[in-house]
Amino acid sequence: MDAATLIFWIAVFGIFWAYFGYWLMLKLISLVYTKKVLKEDIHPQISLIITAYNEERRIREKIENTLSMDYPKDRLEIIVVSDASTDRTDEIVRSFADRGIQLLRIPERHGKHYGQGRGIRMAKSDIVVLTDATTFLEKDGVSKIIRNFADPAIGCVSSEDRMRTADSNASGEGMYVTYEMTLRSLESKVGSLVGVSGSFYAVRKHLCEHWIDNMSSDFYMPSVSKINGYRTVLESEALGYYDVVRDPEKEFIRKVRTVVHGYEVLFRFARVLNPFRYGFYAVQMFSHKLCRWLVPLFMVVAFVSNIFLLNHGVIYQISFVAQALVYLLAILAFAAHRLQDIVMFKVPFFFVMVNLSILVAWYKYLTGQEYVVWDATKR
Repeated sequence: MDAATLIFWIAVFGIFWAYFGYWLMLKLISLVYTKKVLKEDIHPQISLIITAYNEERRIREKIENTLSMDYPKDRLEIIVVSDASTDRTDEIVRSFADRGIQLLRIPERHGKHYGQGRGIRMAKSDIVVLTDATTFLEKDGVSKIIRNFADPAIGCVSSEDRMRTADSNASGEGMYVTYEMTLRSLESKVGSLVGVSGSFYAVRKHLCEHWIDNMSSDFYMPSVSKINGYRTVLESEALGYYDVVRDPEKEFIRKVRTVVHGYEVLFRFARVLNPFRYGFYAVQMFSHKLCRWLVPLFMVVAFVSNIFLLNHGVIYQISFVAQALVYLLAILAFAAHRLQDIVMFKVPFFFVMVNLSILVAWYKYLTGQEYVVWDATKR
C-alpha cells in the first residue's frame, strides 16, 4: 500500500468514525450494557438562573413560562441576569418583583457565561438550573431534570433540545439537533455526556466553584463533573424548546462561534483525553468532539489524495465522483436558496456548511480571535 492510499483511507475512516462509527459503537454497547440512574421525585431548594441580553420581546413570555412550572414555589429561587441590556428587558423583569423574580443587572457587557457565573454566586441553593431567555420549558421540565439528583453519582443533567417550529427539520440546525440528541442519549446510557444543552441544564453548585467567565459552561461542566467523580446524564423528558434559525448565514456564524468556544474548552481540559486516567470518557471526548472537529481536514485530505489514486481502480474513481457531486450539490444549494428545501440538496449543503464553519473556527481560534461578548442569535 503506497502513501497516498494509506492517507486516503485514514481520512475516510476519520469521517466515518466521527459521524457514524462512534454512534454505532455506542449503539452496540448499549445493547449489552447501560449505566442506570437513580431517579426519585425529589424537590430540593433550587435556583433557576435566566440569562438575557436585550430580550424585551421574549423576556415576559420566558418569565411567565418559568412561573408556570409545577415545581414548589417555596423551593424555587428565580434570578434573571441582564447582561447590560439597553432595551426594556430590565424594566419588564422588575415588574415581576412581587412574584419573586430577582434581577441581577451586569453594568457592562461581559457575555453570557460571565453572567451565569454571577448568577450562580448570588444563588442560595445547592443545585442551580441554567436556561436562556429564548428557551421555553414544559410545565414539568424542571421537576424532571431535578429528579436525577436523587442519585449521588450525578453532578450535571442536560435537557433535550426541541424546536418550536413545526417545520424544524427543514433546516440544517433541525437536522443537527436530531442527530445530536440521539448521540447524547446513547452516551448517557453507557457513560457520561461530554456536552450538555446550554439552553437548559442543571448542576450541583459546588462544582461551579471555579467558574470560567469566558468559556462555554455547557461544554466544560461535564468535564469538571467527571474530574470530580460525577456523571453527566441526559434527561430525555426535560425538554427545552426554541425557534429554529432560518437564516443559513446566521446559523453559520452561530456554529463558528460555538466551535471556537469548544476549542477553548477542549484544550483547557485536554487532560480528560487521557484514557488511562479517565477511561471510556476519554474515548467519548475524542470521538464526539476532537474527531468531529478534524473532519474538515479529513475531507480535504480525502479529496486531494483521491486525485492521485484515480488510476488505482474503479473504487477510487467512484469515490472521487461521489465527493465532487456532494460539493457540487452544496454549491448549487448555496447559489439557489430554494434548493435547500430539497433533501438531495439540503443534506450535502448542511454537511459542507457545518464543516466549513468548523474550518473557519479553526482559523479564528489559531489566530487568537475570540467571542467573549455575548450577542444572542436572533431567531
